[in-house]
Amino acid sequence: MNNRQNFINELFKFVTLLENSWDFIFSQVGLTVKNYQILYLISTGLDTSKSLLGWSYGSKPNMAKKLRFLEENEFITRSIDLKDKRVFRFLLTKKWNQAMQKISPIYETAVSEIFQWIDDKNLDIWKSIIEKCLQNFHAHCPE
Repeated sequence: MNNRQNFINELFKFVTLLENSWDFIFSQVGLTVKNYQILYLISTGLDTSKSLLGWSYGSKPNMAKKLRFLEENEFITRSIDLKDKRVFRFLLTKKWNQAMQKISPIYETAVSEIFQWIDDKNLDIWKSIIEKCLQNFHAHCPE
């Protein structure tokens, strides 16, 4: 195995540990890490099923199920796009903001413990690397 493959394998382990930890944190407010992923994407302006699906790499039925769950549990609301009546737009709700206020201290503690030995400069470098990898992925992989 080459160096990049070994690096990716280590990332798999790291991401799995993060997902397990974050599932515990988000369960405090009735969510999973996958639900959080969708809510986070909505917070960045990806507010249609199609745009969310493009960034979450899930299936259409699975995305519909997650969006329905989030809507039924009042973390998001849906409205019809004014220009295209076939498109729904999703917005975060007050309940989502309250949930984030509740879990933020736990989340921040976990993040600071995990990354305590990495300074902000190095985090910025890693963020840049990950952003470039995501751009390459989207440029070369079909949605």
